[in-house]
Amino acid sequence: MDLTLDQATLSRALRLIARVVPTRSTLPILQTVLLAAEAGRLRLTATDGELALATAVAANVTTLGRAAIPARLLGEYVAQLPTEPLRLALDESGRHLRARCGRFAATLAAANPEDFPVLPAADESATVDLDARRLRRAIDRVAFAAARDASRPVLTAVLFDFGPDGLTLAAADGFRLARARLPEAAGAGRQLLVPARAVAELGRLLAEAEVARLILTPDEHGAFLSVGETTLFARLIDGAFPDVERVIPRDARTRVTVDAVSFRQAVRVAGLFGSDGQVRPVVLEAGPERLHLLSRGDEVGEAESELPATVEGDHQAVALNTRLLIDLLESTDGSRLELSWSSPQAPVLVREADAAGSDDVWVVMPLHDPALTRPQAQAA
Repeated sequence: MDLTLDQATLSRALRLIARVVPTRSTLPILQTVLLAAEAGRLRLTATDGELALATAVAANVTTLGRAAIPARLLGEYVAQLPTEPLRLALDESGRHLRARCGRFAATLAAANPEDFPVLPAADESATVDLDARRLRRAIDRVAFAAARDASRPVLTAVLFDFGPDGLTLAAADGFRLARARLPEAAGAGRQLLVPARAVAELGRLLAEAEVARLILTPDEHGAFLSVGETTLFARLIDGAFPDVERVIPRDARTRVTVDAVSFRQAVRVAGLFGSDGQVRPVVLEAGPERLHLLSRGDEVGEAESELPATVEGDHQAVALNTRLLIDLLESTDGSRLELSWSSPQAPVLVREADAAGSDDVWVVMPLHDPALTRPQAQAA
């Protein structure tokens, strides 16, 4: 392998694929980046065994070949070099890669490229093209709700549900659910459980793209997500995702519409108070033309705010976890939000009130402590 390429271009590519290189691994080969010199380009691949990233950059290649080089060392070394042409050449033994850039030169140990994991083949007949901008927006609205706890693996995934009415993305962790739809991406009925980590990486890749391509492996146990010259591979999660439509409430006795910016600010303030630990409750109380928010803790004090609102139905309260609610609110971008619930023990449904025709919804489960939703005088 012998090639010359732009230092800055290689540095950017190494930063990209470094996202999937494990910091620790029982398999040293997984801490390397596979460099493959092809006609007119250098292909870089990194993997942790479950997730893989590959990208290609233009290069003047004089000798084809492959080398597996320690990813962290190569990335940090190239980042420190001047913005001049960089030459990479593998010696005849295949054990050392010589790098030269301006007045800098280094020799890096190379592992056997044959030990690097081989990615599955792609089934080009199972390909779906997606609008990158709309897909990224859907990911931003949904991926946050996936579970971090691996005790229920299917909940650590984002559901990609293809059907005649379009593509539905959904995520849930048992305490909240998010669903977004891309009606233009209709296809044959198929459900894919894509690891949330892979979906988050895909969201980053979509930032400046116009089209994203999804390609399944022949056994349908893996998926390639391609954006330009970069491809993300993820092993899909086996199992059945919960029935999203059954979780979404259909009836409500209380419906509140509020300004989105004001509501986010009020919930953030409420999150500063309340109990310590992971649960910081806020009580939302719907009243005549207003929504009252109250949070209090025995040791830190209390805070309250009142927002003008359009209220339909019963005047009742519900207690929610501010940390879950803030994540949810950060994923919305409408100017007004509609919150609806049927009782203090029922899930709260959130929609964007000004998003005509949108089927995107969010659901957050209430806190089942009757004392929270009692008037303060009674609770005392």
